[in-house]
Amino acid sequence: MAAFWVPLIWLVVAVALLALELAQPSFDGLMFAALAALVVSVLTALGPLPTLIQMALFVLITVVGTLWLTRWSASRNPEPSTQHQQEELADVLSAIPAGREGRVRWHGQSWAASSLDLDRDLEPGERVLVVGRDGTQLQVMATTIDVSRKTEG
Repeated sequence: MAAFWVPLIWLVVAVALLALELAQPSFDGLMFAALAALVVSVLTALGPLPTLIQMALFVLITVVGTLWLTRWSASRNPEPSTQHQQEELADVLSAIPAGREGRVRWHGQSWAASSLDLDRDLEPGERVLVVGRDGTQLQVMATTIDVSRKTEG
């Protein structure tokens, strides 16, 4: 009679872990624990397994699944700092006088841009930093400081 309850206990554990996973706003690895409990439930329903093997199988599936998901997620998503830095750069298409407007290429599209740098003109082909956006116009600044201007004054 005890063998009858073991698969049901694992099934209840699986349902409880799944409910916790769905109730939480962020992923905490409970999905693989729920899957592991379901697998152990099915295996114990098919035939008797010692308790130690049930526990080891549950832990093994949970850990391996969580590690796999972590590695898969890391390989899919590049480093946020590198990706974010690339998204903020644009190329000047037409000369932008200091504090005035011109055109830049950002995300493969031509955009109107206004220079927030009041001391320096931006030349075509120069890389600029996109610091803001107002509708369809970008606010840009030079990515490097012109050292010759600083030493003249």
